[in-house]
Amino acid sequence: VCCLLPIAREIASENFLHPIGWDISRGHQAPCVVCLLNETIVNMTNDNESGAVGGISRKEQLSQQNESIRSVFATPDLLVNILRPLIDGDFLPALSSLSLVSKNFHQATLSNQIWREMCHRRWKGKWGFHPRWEKALVDYSNSLTEKQQQTQVEPKAADNFWKSRYFFEEEDAIRKLILAEELQSLVFDFRFWIGQPTVVDGHIVVKSGLLTSASRDVRFSRLSEVDRERLADDDEISGTTWSARGHLTGHPCKEPGIEWFLDESTGTLQWGFIPNLWPQGSIQRLDNWGWQIQNPNVVLRSIDSLPPSPITSKLSVWNETILDEIERECSKNGQLDTNKHLWKDLIDTLENVPLRDAPSVNGFTVTADIPRAFIEQYE
Repeated sequence: VCCLLPIAREIASENFLHPIGWDISRGHQAPCVVCLLNETIVNMTNDNESGAVGGISRKEQLSQQNESIRSVFATPDLLVNILRPLIDGDFLPALSSLSLVSKNFHQATLSNQIWREMCHRRWKGKWGFHPRWEKALVDYSNSLTEKQQQTQVEPKAADNFWKSRYFFEEEDAIRKLILAEELQSLVFDFRFWIGQPTVVDGHIVVKSGLLTSASRDVRFSRLSEVDRERLADDDEISGTTWSARGHLTGHPCKEPGIEWFLDESTGTLQWGFIPNLWPQGSIQRLDNWGWQIQNPNVVLRSIDSLPPSPITSKLSVWNETILDEIERECSKNGQLDTNKHLWKDLIDTLENVPLRDAPSVNGFTVTADIPRAFIEQYE
């Protein structure tokens, strides 16, 4: 298998090889993998063809080697073992190409083992890895009967589970709107766009507020039953399109009574003290699959949850092997890297720009360190 890894990598690098050996993207015929292997072996041993070892001619030895190679590429299970070490978070285009090499390659690329590895590698670098991975394991386990769990035999119904889950999560990752229930389940890191002023070489420079967290425990909590009844006839926000509301906790001002209002159809969110709410904000989906809430004053980003999550308590007794797998994964990784680099993309784009309508001090215009995204949106 180790010898064949470079060959598999070469296959993965090709652009959509036709099963009969045609390289469609280049418009010419390309030799099949087995032919290339045969040719390589023959060239390496060309001057020893007449040699014999143990009564077997060199030609017969080559024939046996060729048959061994053919058997590898004719066995989907072996191909799966070859491909699995090559998988990373961006392996989908290569997998698509490999599926066109031959029928056996196509069958191998449909394997649950391959797609399970695809899910793990793809999700591992994304926000929400632990709860996403745990839930997928639970859902897969629940799709099997207890007997199938014990025998480790996958039914036909579960054959495409991991492939389906992969594309389900990919589609969900581009979802722009958030439901109230999901918002209420998240914890946010709260930061100001603009920080405190400081003096640099006689100039007043306002440092970015993104460098320091104002609070790492901001929650959009749901209303209690008592509050719902009390606010049912509240006219102070009449005429709005808010579909959900609740209490905001963990705000840096530390004063009670802050409420939030969400329009699920547009992703608009606003919070503050009624009736004087702070500027309206918007909810965005980040490239790392996390959530961001921002208005002209502040920006909040969802903090990745640490394992174990409450979902593990839903596992039944015969799912203990999955519990052990989750525990090993969590203890090995600890806190996700997405939290360590939560603000890196904004901080890396900080620019020192003059503040609009700011007074000059000692003949110098007051400047501020502001990220490019803020400048473009609130210029």
